[in-house]
Amino acid sequence: MRSGKRQAVVVGAGVGGLAAAARLAHQGFDVQLFEKTDGPGGRCNRLQVDGFTWDIGPTIVLMPEVFQETFAALGRRLEDYLTFLRCDPNYRIHYRDGSAITFTSELCAMGRELERIEPGSYARYLAFLAQGRTQYRTSLDHLVGRNYEGISDYFAPSVLKKIFQVRAHRRMYADVSRFFQDERLRAAMTFQTMYLGVSPFASPAVYGLLPFTELGVGVWFPKGGLYAIPLALEKVAREEGVRLHYSTPVKRILTEGSRAVGVELADGQVVKADVVLCNADLPYAYEKLLDPGVTRLKRAEKLRYTSSGYMLYLGLRRRYEGLHHHNVVFGNDYKGSFDDIFERFRVPDDPSFYVNAPAHTDPSLAPPGKDALYILVPVPHQHPGLDWKVEGPKVRAKVFRRLAELGYPELEQDIEVERVYTPDDWASTFNLARGSAFGLAQNFFQIGPFRPANQDARVRNLFFVGASTQPGTGLPTVLISARLVVERILTWTGATDAVAEPGSAGRGVIEEAA
Repeated sequence: MRSGKRQAVVVGAGVGGLAAAARLAHQGFDVQLFEKTDGPGGRCNRLQVDGFTWDIGPTIVLMPEVFQETFAALGRRLEDYLTFLRCDPNYRIHYRDGSAITFTSELCAMGRELERIEPGSYARYLAFLAQGRTQYRTSLDHLVGRNYEGISDYFAPSVLKKIFQVRAHRRMYADVSRFFQDERLRAAMTFQTMYLGVSPFASPAVYGLLPFTELGVGVWFPKGGLYAIPLALEKVAREEGVRLHYSTPVKRILTEGSRAVGVELADGQVVKADVVLCNADLPYAYEKLLDPGVTRLKRAEKLRYTSSGYMLYLGLRRRYEGLHHHNVVFGNDYKGSFDDIFERFRVPDDPSFYVNAPAHTDPSLAPPGKDALYILVPVPHQHPGLDWKVEGPKVRAKVFRRLAELGYPELEQDIEVERVYTPDDWASTFNLARGSAFGLAQNFFQIGPFRPANQDARVRNLFFVGASTQPGTGLPTVLISARLVVERILTWTGATDAVAEPGSAGRGVIEEAA
């Protein structure tokens, strides 16, 4: 022990690892964090080339109250570390038939857009938002925001009532279809499940909270890009005394009997610890970092994985004013494209994609008069039938052909800088199993206590944080994961007096906005 403190080692400097490390240090632990890359962030990272800056992974902030709670729990104000800018309108959606709709949190403007697409839909939209608010508040306060001791705890009558209340037993697309008849609106109100890398035809209807979060609470963007978030968490972690070691890969997590005793680094150095907290993607950690004779991942062969992304990061010689900060482009056959990605493991013939133009909100992200575009095409995770050296150029050609049809025929010619990520890059760069950009899927049997636990069942002082453990994927959920795992650690060590009530901090910000 160092100065009588418990020793904690954190593996990985993703958002979850940084937030958990800072929380542990705040609770009196001596914390060391080891990261294989040369900086913080994990997949919430950035590229910088010739004055252009792109976020690599996430591009929007939802549920700002979760960020508020994280900093409040560390005795700090979010505003002293991050500046959140609101994106309004939220985004523009383009359909294959040539129509388009602009999504906004301004009710009257949104009503006009909806009525233009489907007369009579605005009243049902308000009912949809009301349901989404219930799903959002109930999930955050009572379902996602707490640890479960097992299946019996999850299916206790009080919890079961809330599961039915948020319609977690229904499918997202079918549930949304009760409110909207036009297929374009059904698509517009369900594609948000792809923020989690899952199909709206398979995901629980509780994820109706996502469009509510966008429309009722708002879409936000940190000044400097999403990478400002791990930088802010890194700063707090250092202030709390966390010792961060970059470019220092962990070779394996060391165990003796049923206890984790530390980690072995790639150079052979051994670092002892009382607690090991792993922020490496959980399936990778069990396969590569842990002794299978000591512990293993349950039902590993039956686990479902999220989609991946074919990514284009483009630096353009001029600004494309016709683009919004967030743009969604739908292809043909909405349902068929999800079946292609998740069931047939092939790239859709006419893929949908997302275009992010962040310099339209924060001009510092591109040189003056130029644009930095981020294009995400949802595609299957790694599969034996997919060779990305072959598939990648095909996808790229389809994207530029579609953008030309939307009125940007010279965009490809205006490229000054281009970088590409495929599922193979997600796997190799961030140790994501099967190149699944979002980790393990969040279908009904991979949420709550069915999701791999944040405390190992056999090695009780081994803990997990991040997208593939409880409660799930997405930046706000990963921050909640950091709170929950620290609560587990404090309970295990007997230091439970500092555990906060779920959902207790930052709520006023959202109640006012909603």
